[in-house]
Parts: sequence; structure tokens; C-alpha cells
Amino acid sequence: MSDRTADLEWKVAQLSEQVARLGDRLAALEAGPAAQVARAPKRVRLAEGEEAAPRAAGGDLDAGLIGAGLSYGGRTLLVLAGAFVLRALTDTGTIPGWLGVALGFAYAATWIGLADRAARAGAGVSAGVHGFAALLIAFPLLFEAAARFKLLSPTAAVVALALVTTALLGVAARRRLLALAWVAALGSVITVIALMVLGGRMVPGTLFLVLLGVESLWLAYVLDWYAIRWPTAVIADLAVLALSVRAVGPGSLDGPASANLVQAVLLAAFIASFGIRTLLMNRGVVAFEVFQTIGAVAAGLGGAAFVAARASDASAALFGVAATLFGLGAYVVAFFFRGRRPQDLVNFPFYTSVGVLMVLSGTVLLLGGSWLALVWSLLAVISAELSGRLGRRTLAVHAVGYAIGAAIASDLLAVTSDALLASATRAWAAPGSATLVALVAAVACAWFGSRPGAAGPPPTASARLPQLALVSLAAAGAAGLLTSRLVPLLAGVPGTELSRGAVATVRTAVLVTGTLLLAWAGRREAWREAGWLAYPVLVATGVKFVFEDLPTGRPATLMVSLGLYGAALLLVPRLRPRAGKVAAATATVRPEANHG
Repeated sequence: MSDRTADLEWKVAQLSEQVARLGDRLAALEAGPAAQVARAPKRVRLAEGEEAAPRAAGGDLDAGLIGAGLSYGGRTLLVLAGAFVLRALTDTGTIPGWLGVALGFAYAATWIGLADRAARAGAGVSAGVHGFAALLIAFPLLFEAAARFKLLSPTAAVVALALVTTALLGVAARRRLLALAWVAALGSVITVIALMVLGGRMVPGTLFLVLLGVESLWLAYVLDWYAIRWPTAVIADLAVLALSVRAVGPGSLDGPASANLVQAVLLAAFIASFGIRTLLMNRGVVAFEVFQTIGAVAAGLGGAAFVAARASDASAALFGVAATLFGLGAYVVAFFFRGRRPQDLVNFPFYTSVGVLMVLSGTVLLLGGSWLALVWSLLAVISAELSGRLGRRTLAVHAVGYAIGAAIASDLLAVTSDALLASATRAWAAPGSATLVALVAAVACAWFGSRPGAAGPPPTASARLPQLALVSLAAAGAAGLLTSRLVPLLAGVPGTELSRGAVATVRTAVLVTGTLLLAWAGRREAWREAGWLAYPVLVATGVKFVFEDLPTGRPATLMVSLGLYGAALLLVPRLRPRAGKVAAATATVRPEANHG
């Protein structure tokens, strides 16, 4: 038996040597016409009236391309023929399965080496053909080693796939073979999906896809191969999302802890790569980094929140701690490099945005209810104060996000919605201490945003949108909380026997008072956003009067509502400054630059 095996190995070696010689001869034949053309003398100019023959030259070129294509195709088929010899020997039992698989991998590795050698010699097309042939041998062989021969577990096959793919990408990067990199990346994606289906587990395959995405990202950084990073990153994000859904499914082999690990790897790998490029390589943030950060946060943190909501696991809390610390670190990086380099003009908003996404998501995984509202209220006030001190509109946007989050977590929005819009025949949401804290935080943020000084009045209306959102939140929250307190005192407890007309009148009184305060505050340039809200609130109060006060009111309540609304119609235009005064006030204020 040993003599027979040795004889077969000798035949395989002879076949490989013959295929290599045929490849060298084909390369020599392809180089022959090009050399003859290079040695041929230049043609003299045609005499007047002599007819040229460009079509013949074009025909020679087409024939050359066709011949080259056929030769490369023939070479690939010969390489595959050698692989099928090994496959036939293994199928018939002539050699053991483990030996056939080992020889197949050795055969594929040989052609990877030949691809590198051909590229070094300047034969780029030959190198690409050799690499493609190695890929066609190695990837199906990996799947069969796990599915048919049972020599590798699906996890071990994924590890082997990572090694083969990394080797192919390494040759492609070293010899600048972009086509080989594309084929290796897409072929490995198809193979790993097949292995995940075979093994019933997604964690090893998803980790491989994350690794592939990071490798493609660095190919773009080092070699400017920008396009390849997009599909691999999107596939990695989608795979992590699919893993998050599968991890909480019945009978899943991938538990929540494993899913959290992959989610953390996705976030850490990509964002760390972005940090190395922007901080250590002194580059500015590009569009891909912005979009992939959103995708990684959605897949990583969003997936972790999904898993935590459906499976109680300690890893979710650990993930929340890590995400919160990472977000705070992103803030530190943003402020440490603030204004030091020209690229920090775009890097500061990027890192602060990473920070707010991480902190919001991490605290959601860690905290809940009142504690979450208190933390977000504190972060909102800090962001608004720093925005005014440093003149950073980005931080004003963060203050809006934290303030709205606090209003949701503390039930301030629920209390406001019930108090101003809900039917009085059902019970309303009850305010708590966290509700009042969230309202105070919104008012404080609006006050910080109105201060003159380093933050100055923003030069454009669009720059005032964060302040408009804060003023709107503070005004609506104050109106809702006041109404929820006055209605039980003046009209009865909602959900019990009470006067619906009295409830409508209380609401009208609160809205009219709020409208007058907004119009009065809007007379100052620092509170211009409050003035913008006066007329919309006045119109909304009129619509409410038609659809609530008139159908439910009694003569006594209607008299009060009509008087209040009529007074508002008279006073609001008088409280609002005239157009000429607004222009003069704007001209006297010198807006300062407000970056990032």
C-alpha cells in the first residue's frame, strides 16, 4: 500500500510540474508577439493617396485578446484538472480522505505561491489567473472537508477559510492585484455563509465577516482600494444583526453572551481603525467612516439592546458599561484634539457624535426608568453649558438629544401628551420626581443656549434649530405639567366624574398664558426662538377651541375660554416686535463664528 501511495504522489508531482511548464511556455508564447512588435521598425508615413489598413490592426488586436483569453482559460482548466485527480483518488479510496484533503490544500498553496511569483515577474494577468485557480480549489475543498469528509468542524473550517482568504488578500495587496482581492472577498463570503448553514452556528462565520470587513478597510487605507470596503462592511453589519435576532430564538446554538461578544468586536474593530487613521495618521473623517459608524452602532449597540430586551443576561450589562466608557472616551478624544489640526474641524463632530451614540446606547443597557432620566438630564445640561462656553453647535444638538431622551424616560412627554390632548374620561400619566427634573433640565438647556458671549447668536436660522427644539420642549413640558396639576384642583380627577368643559377651559387658559409668555420672551434677540412659537401655538389653541371647547363647554366655561382667547388675539401681535425693530435689533448684534 505504501508503494502505491508513493507512486500516486509521484504522479501528482509530475502532473503539477507539467502544468507549471505549460504555463511558462504559454507566457513565453504570449510575450513573443509583443517582443516582435517592440523590435519592428517604425512605419514610414504613407504617401499621399495611399490607403491605410486600420481594420487589419484592429483584427490583430482582437485575435491577440481572444488568444490570450483562451490560453488563460486553458491554463485554469489544467490546474483544475490536477485538483480533480486528487478528488478522484480520494473518492475511490485510493488514498485516505485526510491525505487527499491535505494534498488539495498543498496544491492550492502552491498556486498561491505561483501567483505571487508571477506578479513579481510582472505578469499580472497570469498572477490573477493563478490566484483565481487557487481560490477555486481551496474554497470548495474547505466546505467538503467539513460537510462530506467530516475532517474539519464548521468552526475549524471557518478558521481555515480565514487563513486562506488572508493569504490571498496578502498576495493581492503585495502585488497590487485588485481583481484577485475582489474575487477572494466575494468567494469567501459565499463559502462562509455555506459553512454557517452547515454548522447551524453563526458566531464563527460572523466573526470572519467582521475580520474581512476590517481587512478590506485597511486595503482601502493603504492601497486606495475604496470600493471593496463598502460591500464587506455592509455584509458584516447585516450578519451581526442576523446573529442578534438568532441568539434569542428558540433552540439557537448562539447564546446572548456570544452575540454580545461579536457585537463588541464589530464596534471595537471598526471604530479603533477609524481612530488610528484620524488620530495617528492625521487624516480627516471621510464619508465611509461616518456611514459605517452608523451601521456598526446600529448593528452592535442596536443588536445588544435587542438581545437585552429579550434575554436577561449579565453580558448585556457588561456591554453597556463598555459602550458607556467607550463613548466617554470618544468625547475625551474629541476635546483633546479640538482645534489642534486642520482636520479636527470635521473630526470633532465625528467623535462627539460617536460619543453621544455610545453613551445613549450604553446607559440604556445599564439603567432604566428614573435613573436613566436623571443621567440623561445631567448630560443634557452639561452639553448645553459646554456648547455655550465653547461655541460648538454640535454639542447643542447633543443637548437636544439628551433632553428629549430624558423627557421620554421620565414620562414628561407622556404627561404632556395626556394633559394637553388626551380625553378626560380616562386616567392620565402621573408625573414623578424624575419628570420635574427632566423639565428643569430642558429649561436650563434653553437658558444656556440663550446666553450671549462665546456662543453668540447663531448667524442663520438653521443654526437656531437646536435652541428652537429646546425652547419647544421646555414650553410644552411646562404647559403639560401645569395642566396636569391644575385639572384635578379645578375640574376633577381625570378618569372620574368631572366637567369636560372645565377641563377644556383649563387647557385653554394654560395655552393662552404660554402663548403670551412666548411672545413676550421673543421680543429679545436671545429668545427669538420663543417668538417663532407664539403664532403656531396661538393657531393650535384656536383649533383646540373649535374642536374641544365648543362641543363640551357650558356657557360659563365658554365665556372664560372666549375671553382668554380673544385677549390672546389682541395681545400677541402687540407683544411681537415689528419687522423694522427686529432688523435693527439683529443689526446691533454681531454674531460670532460658531463652529462644529
